[in-house]
Amino acid sequence: MNKPPRFNVDPAHMPHLPELTSAADFEQAALLPKSLHELELLLRRDLDLIRYPARPWVISHEAPDGSPALDVLIVGGGQAGLTAAFGLLQQRVTNILVIDENPEGQEGPWGTYARMPTLRTQKDVGGVDLGLPNLSLRAWFEVQYGRRAWDELYKIPTELWLRYLAWYRRVLGIPTRNHAKLVHFRPEQGLIACELEVNRTPQTVWARTLVFATGIEGNGARHVPEFISQNLPRERWAHTQEPIDFPSLGGKTVAVLGGAASSFDNAIMAAEHGATVHVHHRATELRAYNPTGWAEFSGYLAHFPDLPPETRWRFSRAFKRFKMGPPNTTMMRARSLPNLHIHPAAHWNTVQFDGERIHIDATDGPLTADFVIAGTGYVVDLTVRPELAEHLGAIATWRDKYTPPRGDEDESLASAAYLGPNFEMTEKSPGSAPWLSAVFNFSRGAQMSMGPMPIGLSGIKYGVPRLVQGITRRLFVTDAPRYFDGMKTWQESDDVAEK
Repeated sequence: MNKPPRFNVDPAHMPHLPELTSAADFEQAALLPKSLHELELLLRRDLDLIRYPARPWVISHEAPDGSPALDVLIVGGGQAGLTAAFGLLQQRVTNILVIDENPEGQEGPWGTYARMPTLRTQKDVGGVDLGLPNLSLRAWFEVQYGRRAWDELYKIPTELWLRYLAWYRRVLGIPTRNHAKLVHFRPEQGLIACELEVNRTPQTVWARTLVFATGIEGNGARHVPEFISQNLPRERWAHTQEPIDFPSLGGKTVAVLGGAASSFDNAIMAAEHGATVHVHHRATELRAYNPTGWAEFSGYLAHFPDLPPETRWRFSRAFKRFKMGPPNTTMMRARSLPNLHIHPAAHWNTVQFDGERIHIDATDGPLTADFVIAGTGYVVDLTVRPELAEHLGAIATWRDKYTPPRGDEDESLASAAYLGPNFEMTEKSPGSAPWLSAVFNFSRGAQMSMGPMPIGLSGIKYGVPRLVQGITRRLFVTDAPRYFDGMKTWQESDDVAEK
């Protein structure tokens, strides 16, 4: 029996192109920018050089209150929302607004709950620059620290990535409003009425299209087992995504449940602040690999949405079964700390509180602790999103569109929104809610329909062009009669001018 050919897409085993120029050549080049200011000038020139067609083209629509309606409202000011905004600006869709409920600098995880020293992505993955070299992280880094520092850099420091995104937002002039939260949305007179809370003050804005770029919780919530949430006072536990006062844990015992990278990031931080930390996880052995690394090639990243539903389901089920452990560097840090103890193949049966201490019945023995950190991940569940709740009867999920073979069922996959080819929401029943195609889902919950496009840097470079194409298509197609009238008016005025 012939074996199928092996397709190895591990970057470590792929041939690399030779360097076109050496580091010395770069250092001697007189035309390279010498400061961040010079880099910004070059970037502005790049944007000017590729601005064709330069003229604005989107027809303005009036909102019910007489103001111009936004063409696009983007909910979420992290890396996905900012990149989507830049992609739209490149296509001359300029009447847009990005909102984020957090203060400036705390959009997304990088300035809040991302407690690892570096991103887990390779430093040269690109993505948010959308192919513009002078907008890339590397250009921004090298002009400040030099080419040699870039060559010596292992992975992107988390704090540095946060600074880069702040520069990205500023240099591109992306219109962003912080402390602004979407509460409800509804169709109204051909537009989407978006009820916001801006600095806790109600405000309604109207938009022709709405984009959810709301990250890891965009279509669900943090998962915390009930034996934790219902048996412990709220001040005695936290999910890994929540604020944690690590200095206050010094000298105390902290119990961490979960074997993912975020569990160990939090455990390390607690131990480094003087706590005695115990990490319990179910796996017999944690494998320090990221299974999604296999998928980092153009075919999968760009064309996963082109697969039939049954194939997408099979891929998603297979990826879900992989148990991803922390990177090797994270495990080395954890094992180097004498006050951090790892309990493999162990889970918790019960958790009780006696008024002072937390008593955990673990399968490898009892443990008494002062604080619990739940590294128990997230669930995809549209019902827990208040901004989506009133539309759940209209929004199609995978359960509505695809029935897997017996034995291949999966409730969490079936609960995901079933999206069109450009991240647009779809309706449960044809004709029941056509306005939903003006709502685009670029959050992690889109992964079931779109693959890795909205969830990481390697996918963003493929996802944003798809998203932008869907938005611009809708803006043009819905106004096609008005564009046709404009063409006739232009022809008539041109004929008059010739006479």
